[in-house]
Amino acid sequence: MKALKIIGIVLGSLVGLLLLAGGIFWIGWLSPPSPESVCDNVAAVTAAATGRAYPEPARTECLQAAATPPRFGRMPWVTELKCMRDAPDLAALEACERR
Repeated sequence: MKALKIIGIVLGSLVGLLLLAGGIFWIGWLSPPSPESVCDNVAAVTAAATGRAYPEPARTECLQAAATPPRFGRMPWVTELKCMRDAPDLAALEACERR
């Protein structure tokens, strides 16, 4: 009986570690930034580069695109959104789309 208890503890610990690793992976790499933060940065970078205000229809389109996850390929989508959120200038913003 003691051996079964030890085996149960070991297997339970392994399952717990797998669930913890999966949760950390999901939160760290597959959780997208908020659409507002992405589109706010895109608008700020575009306005700074062109000297004109970012149009409202373009912002609405950006929010919709940033809020809609793809059916396949979530990791590249999240990587592109994080790149767009953190881009300091227009060249970096354009580089995000070519990845």
